[in-house]
Amino acid sequence: MSLHFPVSLVIHRWCPLVDSTSLAPIGNSRDGKIAHLARPETISAFRHMSAAARAEGVTLHVIWAFRDPRLQREQFEEAKQKHGSRNGIRWLAPPGFSEHQTGWVLDIGDLDDPEADDNPLFERTKAFRWLKGNASQFKFELSFPPGNWQGVSYEPWHWRFVGTSEARSAFHPAGLRAIWVWGRSIAEALRWWLHP
Repeated sequence: MSLHFPVSLVIHRWCPLVDSTSLAPIGNSRDGKIAHLARPETISAFRHMSAAARAEGVTLHVIWAFRDPRLQREQFEEAKQKHGSRNGIRWLAPPGFSEHQTGWVLDIGDLDDPEADDNPLFERTKAFRWLKGNASQFKFELSFPPGNWQGVSYEPWHWRFVGTSEARSAFHPAGLRAIWVWGRSIAEALRWWLHP
């Protein structure tokens, strides 16, 4: 027996919320007004990855890192207004279900192509091509590839660090924890789908 979900259903995984006091700066927004924060292990891995990219003429830039549930709620509501109440969830996770609240996730841009920040144009950049071929060496993986089973929009800029057992467990839960995480995630997805 297999489960069949509505085609328009989008399932965002429940994610643990990091204690924000454990975060440190990883970079600033292009205008310098926002200091982005991440876990120390994410910062270390990104710095090594960024240095390797720079040695090949590619300049990676953090365009977003940690996002708390309050800000996530604001941005989620904006996404619903922009894309429609049922489609906004394809582009932004509801609060409590965003990978950004873990401290292990980065939205990455190409310093030489600001127009491609945080949108599908990022796929055209040198940074994306470099990440696609090299990010796994630094324990980063693309969260939402094209056609992902969760129904989340393709986000070539959104990369998660999986280089510790805690991070791997958060993004790839196993055993009873997987049943709890995905059960909760599917229940919430159905709730959002029924009551957008």
